[in-house]
Amino acid sequence: MNNSSLSLRTLFSLPNSGATTPPSNQWQEFQSRLGREIKTIKWPAAMPDLASKIGELFNVELPDLMVSSWKKARELQEALEESRKSPEEVIVLDLAEHEITNEYHPSIEIRIAGLPLPKKIEFKVQLVTALKGINLKIQAGTITEIQAGSCDFEGKIKYEDLTIAEKKVGPLKLLGVGVSTITKQKQEPGPVK
Repeated sequence: MNNSSLSLRTLFSLPNSGATTPPSNQWQEFQSRLGREIKTIKWPAAMPDLASKIGELFNVELPDLMVSSWKKARELQEALEESRKSPEEVIVLDLAEHEITNEYHPSIEIRIAGLPLPKKIEFKVQLVTALKGINLKIQAGTITEIQAGSCDFEGKIKYEDLTIAEKKVGPLKLLGVGVSTITKQKQEPGPVK
């Protein structure tokens, strides 16, 4: 897997709107269930393409999830503070082998005439990422790049009691992976173990 495709959508092999490969049986079961659940809604216009909107919820980059967890570590906080004081200086921080556990709950709320429907479409995403040989490039108070390392990734996406995606991959090389601004989606990053 190349470094430019480390989003949750790609890692879990979730279909995108222009996909030519058929979706997994789990994804088809989810779409079928969702179709039955929203059939009772009286849409004022054509029903929107919820599957593509749902897929967009998972366009979250794996490096961004890791960074949100790393920012809780004392050593990293100190390196970030030091780099703020000398913004032109580049700091490379070596991280010990470790595991990050993340859980977050992306959701879509449907509103008709400005009023929300009683039920949100909510997912539970559980991730475990085991990291080895990680070097972070830090400049001006920001993690700008993962310069080296690899990870093993394991995760699951659930909608209510239905697992719609499950994946275990690795090792993924993280050499030269850029880190974007942390996404604004509601995330509940787990502790660094």
